Amino acid sequence: MSKKCLGCGIELQNADKNKLGYIVDLNQNYCQRCFRMTHYNDHRIKDFIPDNEQIIHDLEALQGHFIWVIDIFNLDSSLESSLAQFYQNHECSIILNKCDLLPSTINYDHLGEYVLKRIRKLDIRSKAIITRGVNDDFLEVFDRLIGNSEPLIITGVANVGKSTIINQLLGQQLVTTNPYPATTMRINEIIGEKYHIYDSAGLWQDNSLEGYISLQDLKTVVPMKQIRPTVFQLRESQSLALGGLARIDLSGDESISAVVYCSNQLGVHRSKQSNAEKLWLNNYGKDLKPIALETEYPKNFKHLTFNHKGKADYYISGLGFICVTSSRCIIDIYVPYRVQVSKREAMI
Repeated sequence: MSKKCLGCGIELQNADKNKLGYIVDLNQNYCQRCFRMTHYNDHRIKDFIPDNEQIIHDLEALQGHFIWVIDIFNLDSSLESSLAQFYQNHECSIILNKCDLLPSTINYDHLGEYVLKRIRKLDIRSKAIITRGVNDDFLEVFDRLIGNSEPLIITGVANVGKSTIINQLLGQQLVTTNPYPATTMRINEIIGEKYHIYDSAGLWQDNSLEGYISLQDLKTVVPMKQIRPTVFQLRESQSLALGGLARIDLSGDESISAVVYCSNQLGVHRSKQSNAEKLWLNNYGKDLKPIALETEYPKNFKHLTFNHKGKADYYISGLGFICVTSSRCIIDIYVPYRVQVSKREAMI
């Protein structure tokens, strides 16, 4: 019987050091890739890209209680993934992860109702929505879930925090975690004293910025601490630059409120819209950074225009969102061409 890595679930092998799963001694429990990520924070970008169809196929073969972990900052990416279709046919419990990174004034009841409304529109068979707060309140719920003795099957898109949750459940750093997407590579079965868990590989998101920035820049873009929203009261046509990753122009109204929800480590620059193009051309990759890998401005950027009225969020996959309030305005958003941008009802 083949042996699998405890960290990522890949089958271990000692025949080829250039292939995934390599280990010098097959008596060890972690592949070289997991060892280097854990001890040296070393990760080769896109050394493994999950096969989303295979992940869904593997999940279909499992029996247990499905848990769908959703990163609240990347809600739309999760709801538009293949998992949304999968959970139209399978019951699950939903965990809203990283809610403790939202402002402390967040109303968790309202947040749960907002997400429940979104998933009901998709006809998803969810038994419960669990919001994770600063006190790790999901642990108590997991204890209730294991009362039926079924294995817990942890699912989600890449980088939503599945492995971190599992390590907290187990009380030890057993499963490999890393800021870069696609750490877990195969179904990883973990049988502990209290929990029987299947950790699944995260579905890859081609439309998320997380897959197109360096590991070092990822630490700047992905929120690691509670965010402080940046509030702008705009009285004329203005432009906001979220690092070198997104340009947002707002015009057509003398009074526009824009609240940016993204990592505090990411610089947000404000300028007159008339100066924005010159600013980007002269400062892209300099003052306006980080930038997406192998991406030039404006060559590799796409331009989307939204007619705005009232209050709504503009979500940028892998980056965060901006909440705009205006009687009527025009919003132009420029992002790397692969990145998803969507307009939605305001979440907060």
